[in-house]
Amino acid sequence: MIEGKQAMSKNAITVDQLKLGCRHVEERMAAGVTENLAIRTLELFADVYAKLHVIGNASPHHVDQVELWSIKARGIRNAVPDVKPRDHFRVEHGTPKRGFARKILSLYQRNELSPETMLDVVQRDYRLAVITLEEDQHLNRIARSRIFDTPEARWKAAGIEF
Repeated sequence: MIEGKQAMSKNAITVDQLKLGCRHVEERMAAGVTENLAIRTLELFADVYAKLHVIGNASPHHVDQVELWSIKARGIRNAVPDVKPRDHFRVEHGTPKRGFARKILSLYQRNELSPETMLDVVQRDYRLAVITLEEDQHLNRIARSRIFDTPEARWKAAGIEF
């Protein structure tokens, strides 16, 4: 966990704010809002929280911030170092953002959402990787929103190698 870096961001999300996001998901759904709309703020909060702990900032995802690259993505980058990232690469969440938010909502519903349980979830489930656009298309066909035991298992199911 990158405590010092997290404190520097104006956008740092706290566990109390995650709890508020979870409560709002429940309230919206109770009022008839679909999960698809109700959970979006929690997805953003959860992603910012995790990214601050893993990378140290809350800026939008960019390939230069991510250490883990697929073999194919690294090959393209090595062959053409000044390639435009948007034309070839995507920053991929090993656990889809919706699934990650659902894990946090589940902790909240069991009254187990705390800094310690969030650290566990972030360490276990939050991975960012750079993959090629082709790998991303294949991943979407195989496991777009499906949750696997680990991010690595999801990537392996789609044939993405690191």
